[in-house]
Amino acid sequence: MNLLNEGIKRDIFLFCKHRLNLSPSDEDYKEFLSVFKEYKEDLSRSEYEYNTENISSLNEVINDDMLKYRVFIEPKHDGTQIVIKVDDKVHLSHKSGSGINKQDISLLFGIFIKFRDDFLELLSKAKEKGVIVRMEIFDKEYSPFKIEKEPINFSVFDVLKGDRYLLPTEFSFPHSVEFIEVKSLRDINSMKVLSWLESKEGIVVKVYGDSLPFRNAKNFNMLVFKYKPFVVQLADEMESKKMIKEQGKLSLVFSELITEYAKDRSKSFDEMLKKVKEDHKELGSFIDKNYEIIKDYWFNSKTIRSLLQLISIE
Repeated sequence: MNLLNEGIKRDIFLFCKHRLNLSPSDEDYKEFLSVFKEYKEDLSRSEYEYNTENISSLNEVINDDMLKYRVFIEPKHDGTQIVIKVDDKVHLSHKSGSGINKQDISLLFGIFIKFRDDFLELLSKAKEKGVIVRMEIFDKEYSPFKIEKEPINFSVFDVLKGDRYLLPTEFSFPHSVEFIEVKSLRDINSMKVLSWLESKEGIVVKVYGDSLPFRNAKNFNMLVFKYKPFVVQLADEMESKKMIKEQGKLSLVFSELITEYAKDRSKSFDEMLKKVKEDHKELGSFIDKNYEIIKDYWFNSKTIRSLLQLISIE
């Protein structure tokens, strides 16, 4: 994307003004360009790929077997995730490896305007330490599920160094994610976790170790599990209707469809499903095989209908 293009600049400014309630200046953009003008989208798969599993209960992963390792709980913000590496240039990607679009650049420009010193410090530290940073940008006016209540902000939730993810206790970047380390079940701050479930998209459980069991959630030395309340509702509804066995994949498809709907409600069902297939190639054959089931459920599920109604509230 040519950030010097006047049309692109105009659209970025409009997004920041109308969606993020910011007042960008030409000087802001000039300084932003000094950092991002020649950004690259060339991260390797091992650098951007990120595996997760949805869980229906914390007990699935916070148990005696997993507590042999280092376990942490974090809030899951409702926003856009971006992967960043810095050397002589800035390298950007989504977790799926898909390209950065104008909206992503607008969000980056937004946090640059509001948190310039913090953001520049983050980029400087990432370059100095030779790490890849995963961050999420969120905002009350840009919240796919209308969950976030605060103005634009960002959170650094993962740091990859070589083939090892650093523990939350091992890195200190501006806006590092809040976390709870769980060494025993008594360490779980239920009020804190409940507040995250009420105010965020959900929570994330991360398990770190050098000899982790194989799971689809594995990323080098880290397992990542997501607990999202609406996913549980979907699973319960599918169970009651005796849906297909691969409910985990079906829940992921609907989760991504809902996110696409929240981003652009003008898209048709087939257009949104196509985007999900592009971003999650591992789901392609599953989606093709179960297209009619997915379509029927999308238009008739009470859980999905209630979520879409919530998203549609202006």
